[in-house]
Amino acid sequence: MWTFRKGKHKRGLIEEMRKTGILHLWMVLVTVSSIWTLVSFMPTIRTGLGDLFGGGTGQTIMKPLHFKCGVKACPDDHFAFQIKSGIANILGPRICFEGRMLMSGVANNIMRGINIALLKGDTGELIKIAAFDMYAGKPKPVVEFLQEIKPNTIILVASYDEPAAIMTREIRDLFFKLGSNEILELASRESWVFAGASGAVGKSPYEQVVKNIASKNKYERWPDTAYVEGCFPKNPSGKDLNMKLPTTQNSPPVKL
Repeated sequence: MWTFRKGKHKRGLIEEMRKTGILHLWMVLVTVSSIWTLVSFMPTIRTGLGDLFGGGTGQTIMKPLHFKCGVKACPDDHFAFQIKSGIANILGPRICFEGRMLMSGVANNIMRGINIALLKGDTGELIKIAAFDMYAGKPKPVVEFLQEIKPNTIILVASYDEPAAIMTREIRDLFFKLGSNEILELASRESWVFAGASGAVGKSPYEQVVKNIASKNKYERWPDTAYVEGCFPKNPSGKDLNMKLPTTQNSPPVKL
């Protein structure tokens, strides 16, 4: 409850009430702006909100997500994806597909070596994820895993710490058949990310390796993180992955 004395104190109270009114107006504007931003990024909204602000039927209206995995406006016949390798032996890699974080340190499903997600080429449904210790592990499980990949399967790969200590020619050849080119010379403690597919034509443009060069390494004995994002074609089997896509607007890489 407001109490005041006559005279100069009354003027001071009026000024204080004016400032308080401005503050309340600012808070209302911030709240409305926040609600509008939230609704704009929801995949679905109820027009019940429209009823609140001026009419509507109450039906569900589908609205597309503006960003999936940091990628904006992929064509309808493509999947959005983003892959980041780990940072040294400190921070694990991330594999994101169609807005879903498939593998990450937070999900606790990654390990030192190479981390792999397999998805159906037609629907994008996750088939399986796997992680292989490429320092103290054995090559045989890696070979068996890659040999079992069926046609029209998308493969997403991110390295962490050590991707190549036990790498064999057979493993390199299998990744090469899946569209990797950098795998042929991938060396110890290099950062590597790759997106390919079984049955695709040619070599994948969705690949990056950051070389382990002592004089250029960002993290002492390890190089900078490797990173790739983009729009991967649906049903890639028999398709040339190097075909030029319509221009997309991508967000800048997010620092881990």
